Amino acid sequence: MATEAELQEQLKNMTPEQIRELQKQQCIFCRIAEGKVQARKVYEDEFFLVVLDINPGTPGHMLVMPKEHYSILPQLPEEVINHLGMLSKRLSQAALRALKAQGTTIFAANGVAAGQRASHFLLHVIPRMEGDGAGITLPANGISEEMLRKLQSQLQPFVDRAFGKENGEPAPPLAAEQLPELKSKPDKTESEKHDKSAGGVAEHSERDAADRTSASAQAGDEKKKAKDGKGQKPSDKSNLDAITDFLAGGK
Repeated sequence: MATEAELQEQLKNMTPEQIRELQKQQCIFCRIAEGKVQARKVYEDEFFLVVLDINPGTPGHMLVMPKEHYSILPQLPEEVINHLGMLSKRLSQAALRALKAQGTTIFAANGVAAGQRASHFLLHVIPRMEGDGAGITLPANGISEEMLRKLQSQLQPFVDRAFGKENGEPAPPLAAEQLPELKSKPDKTESEKHDKSAGGVAEHSERDAADRTSASAQAGDEKKKAKDGKGQKPSDKSNLDAITDFLAGGK
């Protein structure tokens, strides 16, 4: 059996394609995609396989995996990423309707520092209920206006380049000693934390709340104009169904 040092030396002499093939041979999710390992499949197409997580954050937690081996999101081709966006939308809708979920958390971890544990890219679609305890709670850090300006100047040139724009030379990297300027705000109440995590969308302002109220009211107005196939009035539906149907553009 090769030692760690020998394996490292072999990797140095491999092409990216050879390394990817080696990773694929050792990847449990590639074996699932190939049908060599059993999984509870809920969807499959040319590019992706969707299975139920056997260690779910909540019941109905789905893993969306590309059939090809990609370690992180930036490696996926543009057309595959576009398809991924469509899948995440429809799987979220299915979870809302089938499981009567109050929301969904949709996320991907790119890299060990972000919490990635497998070398195969995965998108998580997690049905959420208020108080389910599975929230992804982000620290509420304060940040100075000066730090915001510095971060913007550092990020902007690279964002421009990513979208094919030119904006001069990048700003110099921020020194490590500058980062502690981030200061934690007091912890939010439990109800605020649940509000932030449910549905995977943080509440940022009173305007967000007003927009949601307006959307709910508009959904109700739309549904009052017609009856469903069973002769029931849309008002008989739950508020969640009305909002979901409105946002999804469905019936």
